[in-house]
Amino acid sequence: MDALESELTCPICLELFEDPLLLPCAHSLCFGCAHRILATNAPTGNPSAIAAASFQCPTCRYVISLSPQRGLEGLKRNVTLQNIIDRLALVPVLVAATAAGIMSGPGTPTLLAPPPLAAPPPPPPEPVQCQFCEQEPAPDAVKTCVTCEVSYCDDCLRATHPNKKPFTGHRLVEPLADTHLRGLQCPEHEEERVNMYCVTDEALICSLCKLVGRHRDHQVAALSDRYEKLRQSLDTNLGHLIKRNNELESLMGKLIQTCQHVEILLSITSKSNTGMTSIPRLFHVGKVCSKSRA
Repeated sequence: MDALESELTCPICLELFEDPLLLPCAHSLCFGCAHRILATNAPTGNPSAIAAASFQCPTCRYVISLSPQRGLEGLKRNVTLQNIIDRLALVPVLVAATAAGIMSGPGTPTLLAPPPLAAPPPPPPEPVQCQFCEQEPAPDAVKTCVTCEVSYCDDCLRATHPNKKPFTGHRLVEPLADTHLRGLQCPEHEEERVNMYCVTDEALICSLCKLVGRHRDHQVAALSDRYEKLRQSLDTNLGHLIKRNNELESLMGKLIQTCQHVEILLSITSKSNTGMTSIPRLFHVGKVCSKSRA
């Protein structure tokens, strides 16, 4: 559980993420922490510069450029991460509340049912426009070519990528925004792509960073190796979370059964007490009847 909480902790405030933003480098940051970073770096007396500023990811130092119009609101929210945090926060509350239902007074015990944990639907993805069309406004793209680093609509895709070599070797994916494509490039050497992982700084770097840059004396690892380790860590953490969730559901089921048994016992005890109090009354009525006959 400690390892899971460390994955859910903001690198700035060292608390569980609150309203986390999904940065283009795939790391996350609290909205409030990101705003404080911008406010700290903004020029004195120019609060409007916050919306148009850029800042570095505190985890990998990737430079995030913000939209002058939307600022931080232009970054996507990490809805999945927020849902996991909300579920994690409900665990002790559910256990304590269910236990309190059993410990209630001799009256009618309250059977507590767990509140619904349905996650809100994720927001629809923002449409990506074709970057090859000359018409305005450009139609929505249907594919992004990672090799060309261009998004195409259906007509432009058919015109530029016929089904023959060398275009058959191009990698086509679902439409991606420019920020995602820029995330594949080295933040320090714009013409180079990241192709290794710096273990010392925990950052994605290119070959020039290792040869002549500030990472030349650092320990590095292959991206595939780092990906596999992160995937195994994520699988382990998710497995622990699912196991813990199943244990809590089993415990809550047992607590509800105990509540039902207590309710039945209280009902039987109440009926027994009513029968015992009626016996002296019947005996008194019999004595009165005997005296009246005499």
